Amino acid sequence: MTPLLQVEKLRKAFGTHEVLRGIDLQVNRGEVICIVGPSGSGKSTLLRCLNHLEKPTGGAVFLMGEPVGLRWKGRSLHEMTFNELARQRQRMGMVFQGFHLFPHKTALENVVEAPIIVKGVPRAQAEAEAMTLLDKVGMRDRAHYYPAQLSGGQQQRTAIARSLAMKPDLMLFDEPTSALDPELVGEVLATMRHLADEGMTMVVVTHEMGFARDVADHLVFMDGGVIVEEGKPSEVLINPRHDRTRAFLSRVISET
Repeated sequence: MTPLLQVEKLRKAFGTHEVLRGIDLQVNRGEVICIVGPSGSGKSTLLRCLNHLEKPTGGAVFLMGEPVGLRWKGRSLHEMTFNELARQRQRMGMVFQGFHLFPHKTALENVVEAPIIVKGVPRAQAEAEAMTLLDKVGMRDRAHYYPAQLSGGQQQRTAIARSLAMKPDLMLFDEPTSALDPELVGEVLATMRHLADEGMTMVVVTHEMGFARDVADHLVFMDGGVIVEEGKPSEVLINPRHDRTRAFLSRVISET
């Protein structure tokens, strides 16, 4: 079976600083992959390379066998045009640390914007589907509130609904709870758990070890731009093989 997402020898450098140094990763449909590691290990850069927000300097990413950000022209690969890349990105929703909602639009208006503008979905249909998604993330009763009237957790759940509105094959989460007050973290994680239970394929950069342990099918520990260790969460978290993994987990656990 072709993986939904395949990462091969992925490299990314900013000037002389190589942030990613040959990443190999496979994501199958319906899997939840959690990526953990210290600050500066390359986690967020990896996530941004998956949908070509950052252009890799080496290697490749494939979505259902198709190269991301590149297209075949004869026997060689060339950069996609902006419109081609935009169409491909519709298949990968992304939720950032910040919420990035339009401040002058309500939660409902934020969710319907892309389906109407990008996909040409009729407004009545887009609004009906958006209300279903807002209900899914526990935001139906806040549909007509503006971002300034919502808590951080409510804004992040709206951002999740906005990404889901494009009906992606894959959801990418870049530390979605890191900007939240501690008491708001649980509501966002509960939404993500619900998505996982429904079979959504997810790649999650997170520092929430409890979520990684309970929800992930596969756990990846990164440091220094490489994957140091990966496997089932129960194996990596309880019996890590590498000294660097043990040191990181020891520090994280002691701080919680």
